[in-house]
Amino acid sequence: MILRKRVCLILLSVVMAFGYAISTASATRANVTVQVDGKNVTFPDAKPYVEQSRVLIPVRFVSESLGAKVDYKKETTGNKVNRTIIITQSDKTVHMNVNSDKVLVGDKIITLDVPARLQQERVYVPLRFVSEALGATVDWNSSKSLVSISTGAVVTDPEPVPDPKNEFGWKPGYNELAKELFVNNAKVSNGKFTITIPKDATVSYYPKNSLKKTVLTPGKQYTYALKEGQGSLSIDLIYPGKPESEHYAIFLDGKGKEINATQSVEIQDVVVSGNNGKWPVEATLSEVVQLAESL
Repeated sequence: MILRKRVCLILLSVVMAFGYAISTASATRANVTVQVDGKNVTFPDAKPYVEQSRVLIPVRFVSESLGAKVDYKKETTGNKVNRTIIITQSDKTVHMNVNSDKVLVGDKIITLDVPARLQQERVYVPLRFVSEALGATVDWNSSKSLVSISTGAVVTDPEPVPDPKNEFGWKPGYNELAKELFVNNAKVSNGKFTITIPKDATVSYYPKNSLKKTVLTPGKQYTYALKEGQGSLSIDLIYPGKPESEHYAIFLDGKGKEINATQSVEIQDVVVSGNNGKWPVEATLSEVVQLAESL
């Protein structure tokens, strides 16, 4: 009960530790892990990232991990669209408007350093705004990129922090194709994957369990229904004078090794395989798009 009554204050406290610890960080997407009482917070699509030396998180997942209810309201007045997030728990209420730096906590207005914003259909808030909270402890481990939120509960068996070597990234000097491929290009919508082939890339479609391939035409748009057994795309960009190419595989059945091992009736994402310079890595398309946007 104490945890529930403090949830909104805890939400408003998560960021303080980040604001100072990451003040020198670059304005790029960070591989950040968030834990509440030793339990990893799951971000199924949009992930935490760094912008202007501030860590931003999808507010819903942290809120719900603390037992809060999150409501999203969208109202259109003429050409203006107002989006509001309402977080409620016990007698505490938080109102925040997308693209505004003002947050109403009960009857108190708090000013954010970075406005709440909508990205990948999720509302992000800066962790720093959750400063001044009572009853919660927030720690930042820079070596592990880990935010630890403690509500005072005894933690006897904390979950392991993801190994950075498994996190998606790019080999130094091999990311030109990423921008053309994943920024305002490859996307999933209504159970279908759509992509326009970059002009300098070599792209082939491989059916499931077959070495027979179809070479795709640069500049042409292709659409594939996402379903079990659909196959994959192999994508390469050759760098003249360099020993390696920039390579990706996109699995159109929504799987690919360990990611998305269980599926809902409708596949909501695809899996991208790449190389972060040291290890083969995989991530969902939504994660890779967010990373590519920060390049």
